[in-house]
Amino acid sequence: MNKVWFIFKGTHHLGPFSVEEIAAYYQAKEIFEQTLIWKEGSEKWESLLKVPEFSFLFRTEKPKPEAPVNLPAISEELPPPLPSIPSLPKKVPELVRTEAPASTAVLDDLPPPIPLDAILDPTGEQKLNFDKKPKQSTRSSKYVLFVVAVIFIILMGRFWLNEQQSAINLRIKGVMPVYHERLEMTASKITPKFEVAMALSLDGQILYASTNKSGDIQTVIKLTSVPRRVLGTEDVVVTVKGDLKNHVGKFMRMNLSKGTRFLPGEYTVHAEGREVHFINRHWRSLQGLGFFKSLNKSYVYDGEALIYSGTPREFEKKMADYKEILLAELQRPYQDKLERIQTLESLLNQTSQNYLMELEKAKTGKAISNFERKFIKEISPLLQSLVLRSNELAQDPKFNEEGKTGVIAPYKEQVLLGKQIGILASDMITKTAAYKLLTEKDKLALRAQFDNRSRAIKMQIDLNTRQLMQELAKIK
Repeated sequence: MNKVWFIFKGTHHLGPFSVEEIAAYYQAKEIFEQTLIWKEGSEKWESLLKVPEFSFLFRTEKPKPEAPVNLPAISEELPPPLPSIPSLPKKVPELVRTEAPASTAVLDDLPPPIPLDAILDPTGEQKLNFDKKPKQSTRSSKYVLFVVAVIFIILMGRFWLNEQQSAINLRIKGVMPVYHERLEMTASKITPKFEVAMALSLDGQILYASTNKSGDIQTVIKLTSVPRRVLGTEDVVVTVKGDLKNHVGKFMRMNLSKGTRFLPGEYTVHAEGREVHFINRHWRSLQGLGFFKSLNKSYVYDGEALIYSGTPREFEKKMADYKEILLAELQRPYQDKLERIQTLESLLNQTSQNYLMELEKAKTGKAISNFERKFIKEISPLLQSLVLRSNELAQDPKFNEEGKTGVIAPYKEQVLLGKQIGILASDMITKTAAYKLLTEKDKLALRAQFDNRSRAIKMQIDLNTRQLMQELAKIK
């Protein structure tokens, strides 16, 4: 069993193998008719289907069309993969959606004004009744005193409540002191404006909200991530629903409407609240009447909040560290493409230099074989690996750019550029070898053909390079 055969599989060659071993690989479908093989003494790599020593493998099969022979390749390892991006901070568990009644409130129109003719006589004077004097009644005096007393009690009660509001202590556990203080400060504010503060528990499992309103308020809160101020690259939108009772609400479930997970960081807060009057809570049938419906109150709040379990200083430190990771992650797709385009440009320049140098020295067309050997040994393996990898990325669902608009330097275009370089070298070898003797006139014509074709490829490479550089400059 003479092991003299080599197989080109993937991006490198394997071997040597015997004829029997290669036949076994073919029968096991490890290799196919188009697989390139070679042995010492052969002029170039050939597909398995075209090598006479292995014709016995295809005698019982129907003839198959020959696949185009890719550029030959020799053993050379691919460059190592790019480093992976460190994992993002631990996510907050996704919470389950709950429902709550929508917040609406409708106020009836005010009653119409009293007509002037009801209180004025035709001359414009106020109507006064001198005929009948109002009767003084002890019952009326008692009624007035009762009303005054009720008003006084209400005013004193409101004053007492306001004094109590200035010293509200919220019983919340598992929250950083700085956020606990913010929740209490918001709850203690005495202002007609509806205000809301947010805080995340230390374990990241509970979202708290406090408000300066003391009633039972049915609330819907929408949180939208501030761009580049969360510990992640996604845009996040979450909604929580529940009641704020006695200034505070506790939310353990949230509906994620954008993004794949909740990310700690800064969020804009949009809260809508509806406080149902106690009369309407006990006698719901009265809510259909305009007066009773107007007793309900509606609130709206817009602001921002840091939803993070640690201190604000810790968040800023993490954010500063994460910006470098974020920047690298945003630049990575364009940087990867730029490196591939620059490698193609380097291979094109090397091909041009080798061809023109060998053409200058050549006396006959066959002398161009020196350029062919250099191309096969120095350029072809790397060019082949670039084309194969770009083709894989173009077909990968994660990188599939087909049908998308505004794609910068698509991978499919890199495949075409790599193939153009290979075709250029192959064509010029064939054209040059056709000359028996190379005169200066012949060399001038061949040089002009090579320059025109290589210049066209270079223009495409330059265009892709400029686009990628401009895109990278936008990312800061």
